[in-house]
Amino acid sequence: MKGKNPHRLDVAVLYGTGSPKPEFRKAFSDLPGLNPLIEASDPNTFLSQVQEESPDLVLVDLDGASAVPDWLERVIVQMPQTKVLVCGTSRDPDFLLRLMKLRIGGFLPLPLNWEELGAVLEEVKAARNKRHESGSSQILAVTGTKGGVGITSFAVNLAVALAEIAPEEVILLDLARPFPHVGQFLDLSSKHTIKDLMDSAHSLDPMFVKKIVSHHKSELDVLLNEPDYNLASPKIVDFNSLSKILATLRATYSWVLVDLGSWLDLYYLRILQEADQILLVTELTVPNLQNAKIIKSLFQEWGLEDHKLRILVNHYAKHYALGLNNLESIFEKPALYTFPHQYYPIVEAINQGEPLWESAPKSKLWQRLKELAAELVAENQPKTEKPPAAKPGLLRKLFS
Repeated sequence: MKGKNPHRLDVAVLYGTGSPKPEFRKAFSDLPGLNPLIEASDPNTFLSQVQEESPDLVLVDLDGASAVPDWLERVIVQMPQTKVLVCGTSRDPDFLLRLMKLRIGGFLPLPLNWEELGAVLEEVKAARNKRHESGSSQILAVTGTKGGVGITSFAVNLAVALAEIAPEEVILLDLARPFPHVGQFLDLSSKHTIKDLMDSAHSLDPMFVKKIVSHHKSELDVLLNEPDYNLASPKIVDFNSLSKILATLRATYSWVLVDLGSWLDLYYLRILQEADQILLVTELTVPNLQNAKIIKSLFQEWGLEDHKLRILVNHYAKHYALGLNNLESIFEKPALYTFPHQYYPIVEAINQGEPLWESAPKSKLWQRLKELAAELVAENQPKTEKPPAAKPGLLRKLFS
C-alpha cells in the first residue's frame, strides 16, 4: 500500500449545494484517523483536484436536495476505487433508488451521526486494506429468473459444498422474501435471526456474529431470517446497517452466500451491488427465458457489472426444445454450469431437512455442485508466481 497509512483515511468533501457545513469540519477534528485532503463547493473544481489526489472516501453533501445532480455520476465514474458516500435529509424512495442506480457507496442521513460515520470510516479502512491482500473473501448472491427454479436448493447445497472444502469459513445468509426457508432445508431453528445483527449494526464484530449464527453439522454457519408478509406493517430495511452486516461477514468468513430469492425491489438491488458474483438460476422454459430478458435489461439499467453475472441452468436435458443457445443469446455469454434433472433426490432432501451432502451424496446433482464449488474456490485462490524453468514437472506437482 505504497504511500498510504493503513491507520488513516484520506477524505474529500464536496458540498453539492455550494455551502460548506461546519459539522463536516468538526468530524475531521473529532474523529481520529482522518486526513482531510480536499474541500470544494464546485463539482468541476473538485474533479480537477481529485485527479491529483487519491482520497479513500468522498462525502457528497446534498443537504435537502431531492433530485440527483447530473455531475454526481461523473464523480463516481472518475474515482472507481473511491467510496462515494452521499449525505442528505431526503428519504424519498425514488430519490434513493436513483442514487443507488449510480452505485454510490452508501447514504448517510443528515445531521451527521458520529457513531454511524465512525462505523463507515472503519468499514472503508478495512475494505481499502483488504484490497491489497490476496485471496479476499467473496459474497455470492444466489437468485433466479422466477420462483420455483431451485434458488434455495442451490444456495443451501452450494454453501455446504463450499464448507466441505473450507470448513468454518462459509456462511449462508437467508434473505429470501417473503418466505425464507433455509432453516427448513437444513432442519435448523434459532431464536436469533438477522434482525439481531440489524439491531446491533453500530457495534458489530466477528465474536458477536459467531454468537448469533446457527451452526450446521456440515461446518457451515447459517444466519436465519423471519417471514416478511405483513402488508399492514412491512419491514423497513436500513441499507446502512445491511452494508455494515455484509462488511462484517466478509471480514469474518471467506465465503458469504446469500439466498436472495427473486423479489425485485431496493433490498434486492442493494445486495446485488454488494455482491462479488451473482449466480442466476434458471430453467430452459418460455417463462424463464422471458423473465431472463427483463432481468438482463434491469441489470443494465441498474448499472450492475456484466462480469459479476454467472448463469446456472437447472433441470437441464439436451433433448428439450429450447437449448442453451436460446439462453446464451439473451445474456451474450455461456452458461457457467448445467445441472441434471433429478427431482427425487432434491425433493427427498428438502422433506428430510438435509442437504444432498447427507441424503444423496452419490447423486449426479451433488457431484455437479461439488464441481462448481471447487471451481469457485480455484478462481479465488491467490495468484502465485510462475515456478522457475528448471524442474517444471516437480514444481507443478507441488503447486497443484
